[in-house]
Amino acid sequence: MSVVVKKRLLDLLQDDHKNYYELVSFFLDGDISNFEKEKKAVNFLKQEFEMMKPSKISLPNQIEEIRTWYNNENRKVCQDYQEYLSQRNAGGEREYFKNIGQAFEFLLKVAPVKKVDGSWLYSIVNYWNDPVFHDLILIYLEELGLGQAKANHVCIYDDLLRVLGLDDFELFLDDEYYHQSAVQLALGYAPPEYIPEIIGFNLGYEQLPLHLLITNYELKELGIEAKYFNLHITIDNLDNGHAHKSLKVFENVYKKYKDKEVFMQKVKRGYALNQQGISSRQIIKNLNLENFVYKILKRKALIGQLVHNEKQFIGCKSINQWLANPQEIGSFINQLVEKRWIKFNCDPEESVFWRMISHEDGKMYGVFTPAERQIIHDWIAGEQYATHVLPYKNSLSKEQPLHDYLFSYISDGELEHLQNRVSQTDNFALKLCKLTPFLAPESHHKSIGLWSTQKYAELLFPYLTASPR
Repeated sequence: MSVVVKKRLLDLLQDDHKNYYELVSFFLDGDISNFEKEKKAVNFLKQEFEMMKPSKISLPNQIEEIRTWYNNENRKVCQDYQEYLSQRNAGGEREYFKNIGQAFEFLLKVAPVKKVDGSWLYSIVNYWNDPVFHDLILIYLEELGLGQAKANHVCIYDDLLRVLGLDDFELFLDDEYYHQSAVQLALGYAPPEYIPEIIGFNLGYEQLPLHLLITNYELKELGIEAKYFNLHITIDNLDNGHAHKSLKVFENVYKKYKDKEVFMQKVKRGYALNQQGISSRQIIKNLNLENFVYKILKRKALIGQLVHNEKQFIGCKSINQWLANPQEIGSFINQLVEKRWIKFNCDPEESVFWRMISHEDGKMYGVFTPAERQIIHDWIAGEQYATHVLPYKNSLSKEQPLHDYLFSYISDGELEHLQNRVSQTDNFALKLCKLTPFLAPESHHKSIGLWSTQKYAELLFPYLTASPR
């Protein structure tokens, strides 16, 4: 291991991680041991619990009330969704995403959480020899697609971002967007005494939210593949899906727990962890293309301040001079508007700035990615001229998903080595122990993780992989 890598690992282990992005990176680093991750998880979760206000946790105190409350919440969401559909069928406008640019902004801002989907349940796979946890293990394996890339939730979301050209926007997001991801990963590496909190968190996460139903509906309208969101609607159902399994595990573990009052307190604070960070509803409510465009332009300023024609003046400065200071991007945009290089609420083709970045003979052509141009286009266009259907929708519908052909050309033989080790032992427990590390959040969506998930599911739940006859 190089000196640089050793220093980085040492910094990660010793750092207090006030930065959520760094904390997420810590948990997703395969070079750091689970022992260190567990210690970090405990410290972080303690801090999260200290920030909570118990009086604001909506979960009922009595176990007898929870199933009824859960069912009532589900029924209310379904009723609210029917009202939404009635309004839309009567000619009402979309409530969440007015255009493609806003949908892109949403998909980017929820990405940190989607990329660790299911991670809060990772530690539960270690408890396979206690049947009371089998439903939670099943939920986790299904989040992992039972080892099939086309059903693995992280693979599906990664593929969605890839086909939309949104897979390189990490630097645009403020740190708070990684808060909830850090919470979920910390639960995934928490020790056994945090099992009630994991159950409580899972109970809340598997509830069907109204925003999921509306998001799924409106993305489809815009021509954006909504498989990821639709899958969560079908798989989380209260009849036999994840919501049903979550309630069942909660009730069964409650029966076995000696101190019922302590158990309920721990479940409630785990449930409340769902509210940490910026929620999907908050992201939708605060969608702001103008702020997002500012961030795009600030980033371009940092990397492109010396590449433009020094003779091209806007106001009293050249483009280079404007871009020399990212903090002046707001003033730069004001000048573009004042000089009518940007004409809001008009066809973007009427704006000189748009032609500069979108036409092949434009002076800034190639500076912005297609996804960035789409966001800028809809920001300039306003409601009337914005894009309301993904321009390449038809091409996407004909595309064969990449995960049908996944193959690593730089494999180091790790998968083959694992396959040999698993096949060489007849010990059931030893097989599972060899597979478990590769079901971790940082590896389950890779080739070795997908194979390990398939094998783990075959061993523990043979019926899941058997074909009907």
